[in-house]
Amino acid sequence: MKLNDLCIHIEKKLKEKLKVLLYIEGDPLFRSFLNKFLSQFGINVLEVDQKEKIYELLKQEKAQLIIILSREIKKGFSEFIFYLKTLVPETRILIILDLVVLEYLYFYKVDFLDLFTWGVDDFIIKPFSLEEFKAKIFKLLKEYLLFKEIKKLEIEDPITGVFNRKYFEEIIVEESYRALRQKYPLVIFMVDIDDFRWYIQNFGQEEGTKVLKELAKNLQNSTREKIDKVFRYNIERFALILPHINWQKSISIVERIIKRWEQTQYKDLTLSIGISQILAEKSLEDSVTSLIKRVNEALKLAKKEKGNTYEVDKETLRLIPFKW
Repeated sequence: MKLNDLCIHIEKKLKEKLKVLLYIEGDPLFRSFLNKFLSQFGINVLEVDQKEKIYELLKQEKAQLIIILSREIKKGFSEFIFYLKTLVPETRILIILDLVVLEYLYFYKVDFLDLFTWGVDDFIIKPFSLEEFKAKIFKLLKEYLLFKEIKKLEIEDPITGVFNRKYFEEIIVEESYRALRQKYPLVIFMVDIDDFRWYIQNFGQEEGTKVLKELAKNLQNSTREKIDKVFRYNIERFALILPHINWQKSISIVERIIKRWEQTQYKDLTLSIGISQILAEKSLEDSVTSLIKRVNEALKLAKKEKGNTYEVDKETLRLIPFKW
């Protein structure tokens, strides 16, 4: 595979626009040259000439690779790289070492291996050939792709393509913390397919898989893209996390889910949905535990009703309507 092909593959597979951030200190001509070289492979290049601008840019833009040539390796460079890795842990970092930096490393007996302990993913020594540079770019982008694929396997349900339960248990703590700290509402749903195990026993696992995929697609299409998250919670149950919305307004999403489900070929299989909103308890752990406990209680009530029903837990119902 050539670099052009790899760039196209990454964009298609990960649905990300490929971007490389260039931080070349004190040499605008060299920075411009590398920009032109990288651009021919369909890579969008973001140029910065000050360290502070990197932080600002990375908070707004996603870059798969950062290329750095900086004399600041003399002081505080390890802290700089560590901060970058904390800010964008997935991004690969390539540093360019010129004679000035090499002399410093030699004089202070800094081992090249130290660069990797700081968080650098690879380095190249200037002067270098363009073929060597291209090989480094190819290697780092391939590592980025592999990292993303492994990460995806860790958090994704292989059958439906939505997030898995393990990731739900991680992200619900983070989302709850932000909601409580910033004082905005957070709602979760539990969506259960009624009599799903009976359905599998009578129609088979393959048909059951089709049902799960259809419901997962419905939940994703019925919620807010890049805001709400959908998880497969267990065999027949899905969990949804919906930040920045109160339970009253979330009812319209529930109704949309049910309406769309009734239009599918699986409409004879009904849904039961539990709804709860975050409450501030003594600790974050108590708040999360209460939230999940209450949504499951609401789901049990919904399942007693049967036939595409939803219930809101009692504590949530007591909440004063949230004013935007």
